[in-house]
Amino acid sequence: MRTTESIKAQKSQETREAILSACLKLFAKNGFVSTSVNDIARAAHITKGAVYWHFKGKDELFQAILDRIRIRWQEMVLRPVSVESSAVLRLECLFDCYVELFTEAPERCLSLQRILLEGDAEFAPQVARIFRQTAQFIARILDDGKARGDFRRGIDSLLVAHSILGSLSGASLQSLANRRLTLQALIEEIKTATLARVRA
Repeated sequence: MRTTESIKAQKSQETREAILSACLKLFAKNGFVSTSVNDIARAAHITKGAVYWHFKGKDELFQAILDRIRIRWQEMVLRPVSVESSAVLRLECLFDCYVELFTEAPERCLSLQRILLEGDAEFAPQVARIFRQTAQFIARILDDGKARGDFRRGIDSLLVAHSILGSLSGASLQSLANRRLTLQALIEEIKTATLARVRA
């Protein structure tokens, strides 16, 4: 039989998840700066006081969102990609994993894009750092492929990596702008073009 404490703990966790889910959707739609704690409380169907019970303010909410996105990226992209044996398979897997990551929660990518575009002096640089770190991860795959002779030696790995990230971000927007374009079809096209560009 469940104790009162375990029921309270579960309820608290559910409320926290509702807050973070509401934040992601609101940040994707309105941006971080324009979203108020009142907006978050209304979207999560709780009181403003309940938001502050779980998070001291928007700064703490922002960090929790980044942590949540980072953890999910590690689970859905980093781990599957890292177990592949060759650079070609890792690069192919990367695109397939992003289809799953964006399909599960399109607002993840969109919220980061909105925060970056807002240009806030405190928050935009943190998002930019995430994009740089992700590009470096992709560049290492490309460097490994160049060393093994699978990829062309003349490509600029970091430049191509940033191009891949830009294309993935654009695909998430285009799939929303035109519902006839599926995210999977768009990313498959990017994958095909990228592999044709980098393969030896």
